[in-house]
Amino acid sequence: MADRPLKTLVVTSIYPTPEDPGLGAFVASQVESLRKIGVGVDVLFLDVQRAKWELVKGIARVRRIVKTYDLVHAHFGYNGIPACLQRTRPVVVSFCGTDIVHPRLRPLARWVARRADACIVKSDHLRAILNHPAFVIPNGVNLERFRPEDHREARRRLGFRPDVRYALFVANPARPEKRYDLAKAALEAVKQSNIMPLEILVLHNRPREEVPRYLNAADLLLLTSDWEGSPNAVKEAMACNLPVVATDVGDVRQVLNGAHNCAVCAATPQALAEGIQNVLRDGARSDGRSRIARLSADAVAVQILKVYRRVMEGRDTP
Repeated sequence: MADRPLKTLVVTSIYPTPEDPGLGAFVASQVESLRKIGVGVDVLFLDVQRAKWELVKGIARVRRIVKTYDLVHAHFGYNGIPACLQRTRPVVVSFCGTDIVHPRLRPLARWVARRADACIVKSDHLRAILNHPAFVIPNGVNLERFRPEDHREARRRLGFRPDVRYALFVANPARPEKRYDLAKAALEAVKQSNIMPLEILVLHNRPREEVPRYLNAADLLLLTSDWEGSPNAVKEAMACNLPVVATDVGDVRQVLNGAHNCAVCAATPQALAEGIQNVLRDGARSDGRSRIARLSADAVAVQILKVYRRVMEGRDTP
Protein backbone atom coordinates (compact mmCIF):
# COMPACT_ATOMS: atom_id res chain seq x y z
CA MET A 1 0.00 0.00 0.00
CA ALA A 2 2.84 2.38 0.77
CA ASP A 3 4.17 1.87 -2.77
CA ARG A 4 1.14 3.38 -4.45
CA PRO A 5 -1.47 6.04 -3.71
CA LEU A 6 -4.81 5.12 -2.20
CA LYS A 7 -7.61 4.64 -4.68
CA THR A 8 -10.94 5.92 -3.37
CA LEU A 9 -14.49 5.63 -4.66
CA VAL A 10 -16.56 8.66 -3.66
CA VAL A 11 -20.30 7.90 -3.56
CA THR A 12 -22.53 10.96 -3.41
CA SER A 13 -25.83 12.43 -4.54
CA ILE A 14 -24.57 15.99 -4.01
CA TYR A 15 -22.18 16.99 -6.77
CA PRO A 16 -22.21 19.86 -9.29
CA THR A 17 -24.27 19.32 -12.43
CA PRO A 18 -24.86 21.58 -15.45
CA GLU A 19 -28.38 22.23 -14.11
CA ASP A 20 -27.17 22.95 -10.56
CA PRO A 21 -23.47 23.91 -10.54
CA GLY A 22 -23.57 24.74 -6.83
CA LEU A 23 -24.88 21.34 -5.73
CA GLY A 24 -22.32 19.71 -3.46
CA ALA A 25 -19.62 22.14 -4.53
CA PHE A 26 -17.79 21.40 -1.27
CA VAL A 27 -17.65 17.71 -2.20
CA ALA A 28 -16.17 18.56 -5.59
CA SER A 29 -13.65 20.84 -3.88
CA GLN A 30 -12.60 18.04 -1.52
CA VAL A 31 -12.24 15.59 -4.41
CA GLU A 32 -10.08 18.12 -6.23
CA SER A 33 -7.87 18.74 -3.18
CA LEU A 34 -7.45 15.00 -2.48
CA ARG A 35 -6.34 14.43 -6.06
CA LYS A 36 -3.92 17.31 -5.63
CA ILE A 37 -2.12 15.46 -2.80
CA GLY A 38 -1.95 12.22 -4.75
CA VAL A 39 -5.11 10.31 -3.79
CA GLY A 40 -6.78 8.53 -6.69
CA VAL A 41 -10.46 9.48 -6.60
CA ASP A 42 -13.36 8.42 -8.82
CA VAL A 43 -16.87 9.75 -8.24
CA LEU A 44 -20.05 7.68 -8.41
CA PHE A 45 -22.87 10.23 -8.66
CA LEU A 46 -26.32 9.04 -7.62
CA ASP A 47 -28.79 11.51 -9.11
CA VAL A 48 -31.52 11.10 -6.51
CA GLN A 49 -33.08 14.44 -7.46
CA ARG A 50 -33.93 12.96 -10.84
CA ALA A 51 -35.11 9.60 -9.48
CA LYS A 52 -35.17 8.25 -5.93
CA TRP A 53 -34.44 4.77 -7.34
CA GLU A 54 -30.91 5.98 -8.06
CA LEU A 55 -30.06 5.25 -4.43
CA VAL A 56 -31.28 1.66 -4.74
CA LYS A 57 -29.50 1.21 -8.05
CA GLY A 58 -26.37 2.46 -6.35
CA ILE A 59 -26.23 -0.69 -4.21
CA ALA A 60 -25.56 -2.89 -7.26
CA ARG A 61 -23.34 -0.28 -8.89
CA VAL A 62 -21.07 -0.04 -5.84
CA ARG A 63 -20.86 -3.82 -5.46
CA ARG A 64 -19.97 -4.21 -9.13
CA ILE A 65 -16.95 -1.87 -9.06
CA VAL A 66 -15.83 -1.65 -5.44
CA LYS A 67 -13.07 -4.28 -5.62
CA THR A 68 -11.01 -2.01 -7.86
CA TYR A 69 -10.72 0.51 -4.97
CA ASP A 70 -9.03 0.57 -1.59
CA LEU A 71 -11.94 2.20 0.21
CA VAL A 72 -15.29 3.92 -0.27
CA HIS A 73 -16.06 7.45 0.91
CA ALA A 74 -19.75 8.36 0.97
CA HIS A 75 -20.86 11.98 1.30
CA PHE A 76 -24.27 12.63 2.91
CA GLY A 77 -25.79 10.10 5.25
CA TYR A 78 -28.11 8.07 3.08
CA ASN A 79 -25.43 7.65 0.40
CA GLY A 80 -23.70 5.52 3.01
CA ILE A 81 -26.38 2.85 2.46
CA PRO A 82 -25.00 1.50 -0.85
CA ALA A 83 -21.47 2.04 0.48
CA CYS A 84 -22.11 0.02 3.65
CA LEU A 85 -24.08 -2.77 1.96
CA GLN A 86 -20.83 -4.11 0.58
CA ARG A 87 -18.26 -5.45 3.01
CA THR A 88 -15.25 -6.05 0.78
CA ARG A 89 -13.82 -2.57 1.27
CA PRO A 90 -13.76 -0.21 4.28
CA VAL A 91 -16.20 2.70 4.31
CA VAL A 92 -15.80 6.31 5.42
CA VAL A 93 -18.96 8.39 5.63
CA SER A 94 -19.04 12.19 5.74
CA PHE A 95 -22.23 13.55 7.26
CA CYS A 96 -23.11 17.04 6.06
CA GLY A 97 -25.65 18.48 8.50
CA THR A 98 -29.19 18.04 7.24
CA ASP A 99 -28.70 14.28 7.14
CA ILE A 100 -28.16 14.35 10.92
CA VAL A 101 -30.39 17.22 12.02
CA HIS A 102 -33.51 16.34 10.02
CA PRO A 103 -35.73 14.07 12.15
CA ARG A 104 -36.63 11.80 9.22
CA LEU A 105 -33.03 11.36 8.09
CA ARG A 106 -31.41 11.01 11.52
CA PRO A 107 -32.32 7.30 12.02
CA LEU A 108 -30.76 6.50 8.63
CA ALA A 109 -27.64 8.47 9.56
CA ARG A 110 -27.24 6.54 12.80
CA TRP A 111 -27.82 3.21 11.01
CA VAL A 112 -25.09 4.11 8.51
CA ALA A 113 -22.74 5.37 11.24
CA ARG A 114 -22.90 2.04 13.08
CA ARG A 115 -21.85 0.18 9.93
CA ALA A 116 -19.17 2.53 8.64
CA ASP A 117 -15.50 2.04 9.47
CA ALA A 118 -15.12 5.76 10.19
CA CYS A 119 -17.44 8.76 10.33
CA ILE A 120 -16.70 12.42 9.64
CA VAL A 121 -18.91 15.29 10.82
CA LYS A 122 -18.55 19.04 10.32
CA SER A 123 -18.85 20.18 13.94
CA ASP A 124 -18.92 19.02 17.56
CA HIS A 125 -22.62 19.88 17.62
CA LEU A 126 -23.35 17.43 14.81
CA ARG A 127 -21.24 14.74 16.47
CA ALA A 128 -23.35 15.10 19.61
CA ILE A 129 -26.58 14.71 17.62
CA LEU A 130 -25.22 11.72 15.70
CA ASN A 131 -24.34 10.15 19.06
CA HIS A 132 -21.55 8.07 17.55
CA PRO A 133 -17.73 8.35 17.48
CA ALA A 134 -16.68 10.60 14.61
CA PHE A 135 -13.83 12.77 13.38
CA VAL A 136 -14.71 16.48 13.34
CA ILE A 137 -13.40 17.90 10.07
CA PRO A 138 -15.13 21.01 8.67
CA ASN A 139 -15.36 21.58 4.94
CA GLY A 140 -12.32 23.28 3.48
CA VAL A 141 -12.22 26.34 1.28
CA ASN A 142 -10.11 26.82 -1.84
CA LEU A 143 -7.99 29.84 -0.90
CA GLU A 144 -6.63 30.11 -4.43
CA ARG A 145 -10.09 30.56 -5.90
CA PHE A 146 -11.60 32.56 -3.05
CA ARG A 147 -9.39 35.56 -2.36
CA PRO A 148 -9.82 39.31 -1.95
CA GLU A 149 -10.26 41.49 -5.03
CA ASP A 150 -10.76 45.23 -5.33
CA HIS A 151 -14.24 45.92 -3.96
CA ARG A 152 -15.07 48.84 -6.26
CA GLU A 153 -13.84 47.02 -9.36
CA ALA A 154 -15.86 43.90 -8.51
CA ARG A 155 -18.99 46.06 -8.08
CA ARG A 156 -18.35 47.81 -11.38
CA ARG A 157 -17.87 44.57 -13.29
CA LEU A 158 -21.14 43.17 -11.92
CA GLY A 159 -23.04 46.37 -12.61
CA PHE A 160 -23.91 47.11 -8.98
CA ARG A 161 -25.49 50.51 -8.32
CA PRO A 162 -23.02 52.78 -6.50
CA ASP A 163 -25.67 54.14 -4.12
CA VAL A 164 -26.92 50.72 -2.93
CA ARG A 165 -25.51 48.31 -0.36
CA TYR A 166 -25.91 44.61 -1.15
CA ALA A 167 -26.47 41.72 1.26
CA LEU A 168 -25.57 38.42 -0.40
CA PHE A 169 -27.76 35.36 0.29
CA VAL A 170 -25.88 32.29 -0.99
CA ALA A 171 -28.46 29.50 -0.96
CA ASN A 172 -31.52 28.17 -2.69
CA PRO A 173 -34.30 30.39 -1.31
CA ALA A 174 -36.80 27.57 -1.86
CA ARG A 175 -35.16 25.43 0.82
CA PRO A 176 -37.15 26.13 3.99
CA GLU A 177 -34.24 25.56 6.38
CA LYS A 178 -32.27 28.38 4.71
CA ARG A 179 -34.94 30.84 5.94
CA TYR A 180 -35.05 33.28 3.06
CA ASP A 181 -38.20 34.65 4.71
CA LEU A 182 -36.12 35.61 7.74
CA ALA A 183 -33.47 37.24 5.55
CA LYS A 184 -36.11 39.37 3.81
CA ALA A 185 -37.70 40.32 7.13
CA ALA A 186 -34.31 41.40 8.50
CA LEU A 187 -33.66 43.60 5.47
CA GLU A 188 -37.10 45.15 5.77
CA ALA A 189 -36.29 46.03 9.38
CA VAL A 190 -33.04 47.67 8.24
CA LYS A 191 -34.83 49.65 5.51
CA GLN A 192 -37.27 51.07 8.05
CA SER A 193 -34.33 52.76 9.78
CA ASN A 194 -33.62 54.73 6.59
CA ILE A 195 -29.88 54.30 7.08
CA MET A 196 -29.14 53.63 3.42
CA PRO A 197 -30.54 51.79 0.37
CA LEU A 198 -30.08 48.07 0.89
CA GLU A 199 -30.94 45.13 -1.36
CA ILE A 200 -30.75 41.37 -0.91
CA LEU A 201 -28.99 39.53 -3.71
CA VAL A 202 -29.67 35.80 -4.06
CA LEU A 203 -26.79 33.78 -5.42
CA HIS A 204 -28.00 30.35 -6.48
CA ASN A 205 -27.31 28.10 -9.46
CA ARG A 206 -24.36 30.21 -10.57
CA PRO A 207 -21.11 28.71 -11.89
CA ARG A 208 -18.57 28.37 -9.10
CA GLU A 209 -16.03 30.55 -10.88
CA GLU A 210 -18.45 33.51 -10.61
CA VAL A 211 -18.98 33.25 -6.86
CA PRO A 212 -15.73 34.96 -5.71
CA ARG A 213 -16.57 38.12 -7.65
CA TYR A 214 -19.96 38.38 -5.95
CA LEU A 215 -18.33 37.87 -2.55
CA ASN A 216 -15.90 40.67 -3.29
CA ALA A 217 -18.59 43.00 -4.64
CA ALA A 218 -21.17 42.53 -1.88
CA ASP A 219 -21.18 44.49 1.37
CA LEU A 220 -21.99 41.51 3.58
CA LEU A 221 -22.97 37.87 3.55
CA LEU A 222 -26.30 37.14 5.23
CA LEU A 223 -26.85 33.59 6.49
CA THR A 224 -30.18 32.96 8.23
CA SER A 225 -30.39 29.16 8.30
CA ASP A 226 -32.20 27.14 10.95
CA TRP A 227 -29.41 24.58 10.79
CA GLU A 228 -26.09 24.01 9.06
CA GLY A 229 -23.09 21.77 9.42
CA SER A 230 -20.07 23.84 8.43
CA PRO A 231 -21.42 26.28 5.83
CA ASN A 232 -18.90 26.89 3.10
CA ALA A 233 -20.49 30.21 2.20
CA VAL A 234 -19.24 31.64 5.50
CA LYS A 235 -15.67 30.42 4.98
CA GLU A 236 -15.62 31.51 1.35
CA ALA A 237 -16.81 34.97 2.42
CA MET A 238 -14.06 35.08 5.05
CA ALA A 239 -11.49 34.09 2.44
CA CYS A 240 -12.57 37.17 0.47
CA ASN A 241 -12.66 39.36 3.63
CA LEU A 242 -16.41 39.88 3.23
CA PRO A 243 -18.22 40.73 6.49
CA VAL A 244 -20.68 38.06 7.66
CA VAL A 245 -23.95 38.36 9.57
CA ALA A 246 -25.27 34.93 10.52
CA THR A 247 -27.52 32.98 12.82
CA ASP A 248 -25.82 30.78 15.41
CA VAL A 249 -25.82 27.50 13.48
CA GLY A 250 -23.29 24.72 12.90
CA ASP A 251 -19.74 25.89 13.51
CA VAL A 252 -20.41 29.50 12.45
CA ARG A 253 -19.72 31.02 15.88
CA GLN A 254 -16.45 29.10 16.17
CA VAL A 255 -15.29 29.99 12.64
CA LEU A 256 -16.19 33.68 12.98
CA ASN A 257 -14.78 34.01 16.49
CA GLY A 258 -12.90 37.32 16.73
CA ALA A 259 -13.27 38.26 13.05
CA HIS A 260 -13.58 42.01 12.53
CA ASN A 261 -16.93 43.44 11.43
CA CYS A 262 -18.84 40.15 11.58
CA ALA A 263 -21.82 39.22 13.75
CA VAL A 264 -23.53 36.08 15.04
CA CYS A 265 -27.13 36.94 15.88
CA ALA A 266 -30.30 35.48 17.29
CA ALA A 267 -32.66 34.17 14.60
CA THR A 268 -35.02 37.17 14.69
CA PRO A 269 -35.47 39.98 12.17
CA GLN A 270 -34.63 42.58 14.82
CA ALA A 271 -31.39 40.92 15.97
CA LEU A 272 -30.22 40.32 12.42
CA ALA A 273 -31.15 43.87 11.40
CA GLU A 274 -29.03 45.22 14.25
CA GLY A 275 -26.09 43.08 13.13
CA ILE A 276 -26.49 44.28 9.53
CA GLN A 277 -26.66 47.91 10.62
CA ASN A 278 -23.52 47.59 12.71
CA VAL A 279 -21.62 46.03 9.81
CA LEU A 280 -22.75 48.71 7.37
CA ARG A 281 -21.95 51.54 9.78
CA ASP A 282 -18.44 50.19 10.25
CA GLY A 283 -18.03 49.92 6.49
CA ALA A 284 -14.75 48.01 6.62
CA ARG A 285 -14.01 44.63 5.12
CA SER A 286 -13.40 41.79 7.56
CA ASP A 287 -10.07 40.18 8.40
CA GLY A 288 -11.51 36.73 7.87
CA ARG A 289 -8.89 35.45 5.48
CA SER A 290 -6.14 35.61 8.08
CA ARG A 291 -8.25 33.46 10.41
CA ILE A 292 -9.07 30.44 8.26
CA ALA A 293 -5.73 29.13 7.03
CA ARG A 294 -6.36 25.95 9.02
CA LEU A 295 -9.53 25.43 6.97
CA SER A 296 -7.90 25.64 3.57
CA ALA A 297 -8.93 22.86 1.19
CA ASP A 298 -5.35 21.61 1.15
CA ALA A 299 -5.14 21.40 4.95
CA VAL A 300 -8.48 19.59 5.15
CA ALA A 301 -7.40 17.13 2.45
CA VAL A 302 -4.45 16.13 4.62
CA GLN A 303 -6.83 15.48 7.52
CA ILE A 304 -9.07 13.35 5.32
CA LEU A 305 -6.09 11.34 4.11
CA LYS A 306 -5.12 10.65 7.72
CA VAL A 307 -8.59 9.20 8.29
CA TYR A 308 -8.18 7.02 5.21
CA ARG A 309 -4.82 5.77 6.47
CA ARG A 310 -6.19 4.98 9.91
CA VAL A 311 -9.08 3.06 8.40
CA MET A 312 -6.77 1.09 6.14
CA GLU A 313 -4.62 0.27 9.14
CA GLY A 314 -7.65 -0.89 11.08
CA ARG A 315 -7.63 2.02 13.53
CA ASP A 316 -11.00 3.65 13.05
CA THR A 317 -11.52 5.21 16.49
CA PRO A 318 -11.06 9.00 16.68
